[in-house]
Amino acid sequence: MKTLILVRHAKSDWSHLHQNDFDRELNDRGLRDAPMMGKRLLNRNIHVDLLVSSTAKRAAKTAKLIAKELKYASGEIQWEDSLYHAPPSIIQDSIFSISNKINTLMIVCHNPGITDFINLLTNNLLENMPTCGMCALLFPVEKWEDFPTAKTQLLFYDFPKNSV
Repeated sequence: MKTLILVRHAKSDWSHLHQNDFDRELNDRGLRDAPMMGKRLLNRNIHVDLLVSSTAKRAAKTAKLIAKELKYASGEIQWEDSLYHAPPSIIQDSIFSISNKINTLMIVCHNPGITDFINLLTNNLLENMPTCGMCALLFPVEKWEDFPTAKTQLLFYDFPKNSV
């Protein structure tokens, strides 16, 4: 069995309108939501074997804040430039490159690609993945290359404004 946890980066700071999109930081809400969502994941007793993130500042900070709550070493995060505003095909290719020894994989990236990718796997579960939203999917496969054609089981879908 393989578990895939897809996370959209937390709320970003738009106060510097002329700032390069890649360099946008998290705002106060994002800095609060990411650790909270990490704690919620920890409360579900899910152990992440590998965390992969976009290198954009807001995604990287989200990944680090969640990792801290999960007691996952930030030095072990795998950084992927290609996940910055990646379409579903690039997200899928990133997963294909993961070692089959990894059973639980978390990916932190961006919209609209993350929503589109989740919808491809779940027959349109979401209208829009909220910032810092998490969607965990279970696949009855031994190899990551087999996940797209496997029966997808939704483990959970959670987001900061969801009352848990």
